[in-house]
Amino acid sequence: MTRKRRTREETRELLLEAAVRVVVARSNGDLDGSTNPLAGVRITDALEEVNRILHESDPSAPQMTTGAAYNIWPSQEDFQQALLDKILLDAATPEIDLVKAELTAGLREGADWRDLVTRCFGVDFEVSYEEPTMFLMLGMVALAPPQRIATLNKEGNDRYVEETSTILEQILDHGGRRMAPGLSVEDLVWAIEAVESGYMLRRRANEEVTARVAGDRTVVQAAILALVEGFSVEKSPAKD
Repeated sequence: MTRKRRTREETRELLLEAAVRVVVARSNGDLDGSTNPLAGVRITDALEEVNRILHESDPSAPQMTTGAAYNIWPSQEDFQQALLDKILLDAATPEIDLVKAELTAGLREGADWRDLVTRCFGVDFEVSYEEPTMFLMLGMVALAPPQRIATLNKEGNDRYVEETSTILEQILDHGGRRMAPGLSVEDLVWAIEAVESGYMLRRRANEEVTARVAGDRTVVQAAILALVEGFSVEKSPAKD
């Protein structure tokens, strides 16, 4: 019995479908290997860039050697783990000092709590969109095995929740509001993060979606304000 020979297109599809299964298995942690989007960045690549910068600032500066780098990270895997950790931490609280300054100014001016929400969240959305570490972070969270991300991203998550919770608590207190029964400030923090991340990804395919304006707010700010309003309630007046 003669077997039918696969066509080039059939072979192509079989290989691509198998590759997708490998990626999914690795991202689920079911198969060894890395889906680290930074896996192609080598220590030598970093050295080349460092030496280029050093030479630009001072042509007589001594060049950094591979020995100096490998003294810090004995292997490529160690280097890439450290690189991932840095990116996750850098993306944890982007522009947090600017947000704090905006909150302080708004409180000093006696701004309405709704305006404080839109001044502190979503206002730098386009700036964040241009920040490549944000997309590296999103890609890492989406593709790396869950157990690996849980370990790498814990410090960044803790920092993000702490900083953002403090800002939201001040805004709610200023507006005479509190979290709705059964909900915590941390719930609100992650809801806001989900909206911002979702809009950032959507902007890549449909920029006009995030460019729209609702009244005097962008759609991103309007969505975040709706979350804050939905997750909180007015404080009950104090009883004598």
